[in-house]
Amino acid sequence: MTDDLPFGRYAGAGRTILDPPRQRDGTARHGYGLDVFAQCGYTCVYCGLDMASDFRAWLQLSVDHVVPHQMAGQGFDRRHVESVSNLVTCCRACNDLGNRYAPPPGPAPTTDDEFLALRDSVFRDRRAMILKRRAEEEAVYRKLIAGSPR
Repeated sequence: MTDDLPFGRYAGAGRTILDPPRQRDGTARHGYGLDVFAQCGYTCVYCGLDMASDFRAWLQLSVDHVVPHQMAGQGFDRRHVESVSNLVTCCRACNDLGNRYAPPPGPAPTTDDEFLALRDSVFRDRRAMILKRRAEEEAVYRKLIAGSPR
């Protein structure tokens, strides 16, 4: 476990497949996300946005499947993909920017350890991709704002 991964705060230090989140009202902020927020906190694991410090920031709370949920339909064990240990707290912007990410091709992991190793690798790749896309988007908007009359 390295410090650059958020999973060290999870039960089992992120090395255990946890139960899927409990279904409450069906939404991330009020329902299944509560289990994720309890493990991961209220800070976006990708950009660091603290969604607990500003009352309005709760609107940004989102939950992300690190290994995408649709992988369960492509041979991945549903127990792995739906586990809280595959879910992270993120802001809506990072969730949107990372939604097109897919794990590298290859055979589906068959053991818990193989899945968790893939999850860690996918997390690092996704975070790098999301941060790059955020920087590109910010540069475009800064340029637009600088050139617009006020």
